[in-house]
Amino acid sequence: MKKGIVLVANLKSQWYCENLIFSIRKSGCRLPIRLIHFGGAPINSKKILDEVEFMTVDDFPEEAKVFIANLRSVLTDCPMGFLYRFLAWFSDWDEFIYSDNDIVALMNWERLFDYAEGYDLVHADEEYTTQGIFNYLIPNKIEELFGKGSLSTAITAGHILIKKNPKMIADMNAAVEWFKQYPEIPKKHDQSLLHIATQLGEWKLLNLCKPPYNWLSSWSGDYKNSLDLIQAIQGNEERRSISFRSWYATLSDENKKQYEKQSLKEYKNASISHLHYSGRGRLGSEPIDDLMFSSQTDENRMMGFFKIQLADMFYITFMKNQFKRVKRYLNR
Repeated sequence: MKKGIVLVANLKSQWYCENLIFSIRKSGCRLPIRLIHFGGAPINSKKILDEVEFMTVDDFPEEAKVFIANLRSVLTDCPMGFLYRFLAWFSDWDEFIYSDNDIVALMNWERLFDYAEGYDLVHADEEYTTQGIFNYLIPNKIEELFGKGSLSTAITAGHILIKKNPKMIADMNAAVEWFKQYPEIPKKHDQSLLHIATQLGEWKLLNLCKPPYNWLSSWSGDYKNSLDLIQAIQGNEERRSISFRSWYATLSDENKKQYEKQSLKEYKNASISHLHYSGRGRLGSEPIDDLMFSSQTDENRMMGFFKIQLADMFYITFMKNQFKRVKRYLNR
């Protein structure tokens, strides 16, 4: 079985990518890494290039390019570079982990492959607790079309382990046709399309954040600071995210009892594969900031913190994010 890690990056995301690779290697993971060029100016970091096999879209077969173009026909909210993660399905690897750059590895990701037997996709996130609000304009329609509980199979597409089979490409193409048939339901990005593909193709999914494994939430926003994260990993108390508590409150008493019955393992010494900050934008430093500069010297790390605080203080971060949203909307 050939396996490895797939990343997509360019010069703009280089420092994130450099830190991600540093954290992957620091965890002891020795899996090969392939980095696909996002577009725009390419990375030039020697630290990255020494660790990865650098690739572009032209390194993949023509059918891969046709497939990406087909995705782009409906995923109008997604820059083309975001869709290049799907090129991994056309590689010679049987299993792979795809990761966004705004992530820090907190364990050896080789462990994740221990859970892949019998599954098409393995992930560890609490996207299911959001009940589709980030993936769909009309979330309730998903359960009408795919059945009760279909929203609970949601995936954060920024970190997934895939065990490839030939049917997956067909399922994703079918999801494109579904988007054309129901344009009013989904948000036009890759995460919602991947979820629809898993529903149409009845993929076997494993979410390690659900019982019986109960891994910790991978979203940095669920932790107040680094101390909070460390204590959660140590299992000092049961840690359930804000979105989890909101989701849990919507369950009937019977479903609550059923969920607790499934939670066979204790929350002490819970595992956490990674931390994903999913885009900054709020004022104040965020807990992942400490970890996003792990690969840098003390001096550069402190300068990074200073720049973040300065940008937040003068609303520069906020305005940049608003500009990106407007630009993305106009480019649809």
